[in-house]
Amino acid sequence: MTQVFDPQAFLDAQITEVSVKRPPLPVGDYKAVIGEVASRQWTGKDDPTKTGIAWDIPLTIEIPESVQSEMGVAMATLNVKDSIMLDLTDSGTIDLGIGKNGKLRRYREACDLNKPGDVFSARKLTGCTVLVKIKHDLWEDNILEKVSSVAKL
Repeated sequence: MTQVFDPQAFLDAQITEVSVKRPPLPVGDYKAVIGEVASRQWTGKDDPTKTGIAWDIPLTIEIPESVQSEMGVAMATLNVKDSIMLDLTDSGTIDLGIGKNGKLRRYREACDLNKPGDVFSARKLTGCTVLVKIKHDLWEDNILEKVSSVAKL
């Protein structure tokens, strides 16, 4: 029997259970798969004259069974997002000068996409498997997982 979804009834549905906070993923190195990279423009919160382009990198982190057991959860993956704030030239292109765009370089190297003569675009990162280092940041008394580095698996 097929049930028809009623959005109004769903909005009025009542629950009595509380939402339970998930324990943070422990600090460490994990295998992750890069999702579809998105581009966005940003403006500085404190200084609206500062603007730029960022690439948002969705990552699906594989959680080993031993870590799932340690956390007391049964979840094989965790989705997180990393971002690359791009250094741009005066003409608005990606700055490939020495020391520029280090985080982009690390992603490219982790995906074996940083070789002379190879054509690169952000979309080529999609589907690459990398090693990510997770660290913890504290924000308003909450521990948040953050990708602190990326490397070749």
